[in-house]
Amino acid sequence: MNDTPDISRPRQSDIAQRAGVSISTVSRVLAGEKGISASIQTKVLGVAAELGYPLRPATNQAAGVQLEGKTILALMSAERATGDIGAFYHDIFDVLRSLAQTDGFELDIRLLHQKQIDDSLIQRVCEVDGLLAIGLDPEEEIIHRITQGVLQPVLVNSADPSMMLDCVSPSNFYGGALAARRLLELGHRKVAYIGPHHRHTIRERMRGFRHTILEEKGTTYEEFLLSTADSGFGQAGDAVRQLLAKNPELTGIFCMNDAIALGALGAAQELGLGVPDDLSIIGFDDLPFAELSTPRLSTIRVDRREIAREAVDLLRRRLTEPSANARQVQLGVQLVEGQTAGKAKKTGKATRDA
Repeated sequence: MNDTPDISRPRQSDIAQRAGVSISTVSRVLAGEKGISASIQTKVLGVAAELGYPLRPATNQAAGVQLEGKTILALMSAERATGDIGAFYHDIFDVLRSLAQTDGFELDIRLLHQKQIDDSLIQRVCEVDGLLAIGLDPEEEIIHRITQGVLQPVLVNSADPSMMLDCVSPSNFYGGALAARRLLELGHRKVAYIGPHHRHTIRERMRGFRHTILEEKGTTYEEFLLSTADSGFGQAGDAVRQLLAKNPELTGIFCMNDAIALGALGAAQELGLGVPDDLSIIGFDDLPFAELSTPRLSTIRVDRREIAREAVDLLRRRLTEPSANARQVQLGVQLVEGQTAGKAKKTGKATRDA
């Protein structure tokens, strides 16, 4: 008896390479998910057939993937739905509402206030067909409570390190690394991070930045960790002043989000520092107000609308295959050059003016 495995069986990566698409696109086509153009579907299925990839019967692909007539509950912390953080989620909810109309499902949005987890909410969870946990993390009490039931939520703009829950988020580690590489390319060797570190996604963003900076010889790295209780914009000013007092030669700052970056920009301007001539600043998210700042904020763009679309795709898959392994989707991010990141001076202005 020959127990040698069949190494000639084609893989999804082979299909992706031959079809000129990503592996995730191949996976979505083969799973029968919606949102893929007909031409891409045809190409992927054609290549799969050509390579002899075992396809599921069409009846299995289509079964259960429609959301029409279903009720989807979207949960989000009320504290994260307002202010500078709330601006991030506007596009996500906009797309979810649009998809609810086009796909024919009912979208029930609930904002959770602190400790507002009662029996009526748990009862509502038991009544709906699908759950989206927006900006909520696996360790939060509400997630623990609702995962005790039959339905498993899809985490939106969140991540589950244990890979027990489906989740979609921007590629935070890569985004932080991208900001670091840009500052390094511009000659910055004395840099800092400003922001909180209360969520796994944010810690990954910070880790990507720190790792990339410290890989470069001759660099120094500072962190100023903010409280989550107060405005990031307000705290950023104090952070900039304290960082420059500690290290006057600092020339580059990466901020956890655009609101913090704008606070850092305002503080630098109040101190008489030229941005980017004396101090370079890079944000994260590319929210609408980043484009309106003077100078235009350099930042990392997150496709928030695509996050929403991927979340619905993950939910559709979960309803189709309730026992499937959890899937984590990380979306690519892009550098927005802007005008607040420029070539580093040999020394910071604070040193030159001393």
